[in-house]
Amino acid sequence: MPYIEEVCIAGQTVEVTKYYSFRVHTKGEKRQASGDATSEAQKKINQRRAGIKLRRLMNNNFRDGDYLIRLDFHEVHPNTSEEMQTLTSNFIRRLKREYQKTGIDLKYIYVKELGSRGGRHIHLLVNQNSPDLIRRCWGYGGIHIDPLISNGQYRKIAEYFIKYASKTEETEGKLIGKRWYASRNLIPPKVRKKVITSNTFRNKVKLLKGYYLDTDTERYGISETTGYEFFSYTLIKDTRGPTRRKRDG
Repeated sequence: MPYIEEVCIAGQTVEVTKYYSFRVHTKGEKRQASGDATSEAQKKINQRRAGIKLRRLMNNNFRDGDYLIRLDFHEVHPNTSEEMQTLTSNFIRRLKREYQKTGIDLKYIYVKELGSRGGRHIHLLVNQNSPDLIRRCWGYGGIHIDPLISNGQYRKIAEYFIKYASKTEETEGKLIGKRWYASRNLIPPKVRKKVITSNTFRNKVKLLKGYYLDTDTERYGISETTGYEFFSYTLIKDTRGPTRRKRDG
């Protein structure tokens, strides 16, 4: 009896998920009672799904050496996320023009953070260019730039971005529309799904040559939406070099 194997290739990562669904599952496979999700539980499910989509987009379009940036509002003080959006849109237009002058197409993903204590920040993932160029384009306050260094797996950054968006919604007490904003030139990752005709799936990682397991991603459990079991993990292409492999291993 069949199950679904989903493989997503995004940049340096390969995500593998095996699961049953309402339509595809082993005959007689016991489904756990899931019931109707509460509003809070459904909110967490939606956030988790958004995190998956965002990390795949990040992994497929950015690489180590690109920038994770925090933009602060010290010179101006926007009161709402809408005001933050207006200022950030103006910044992105300036930044895009400056990137074009250097012969580089701007790629970005950003999210707004509006804290309950008054903190206002923009968190931005952007492809590499001159840090001074980026600083000149901001103009609303401080700017903190860190290069990406996690070998093409930006899962934690995506999770933080989703948390920032959720914090903004909690502060304003309403939905803010888009959780994140992205440039139109980003390439969606490749996702392949196929039905495997087997009585059950093995809860075992299958390593690919030249890849290593991101141990924090190995998960086995019962799906909150279908009530059937699933197994998932992520492999990362090993470009770390012998010194770092020895240290990490």
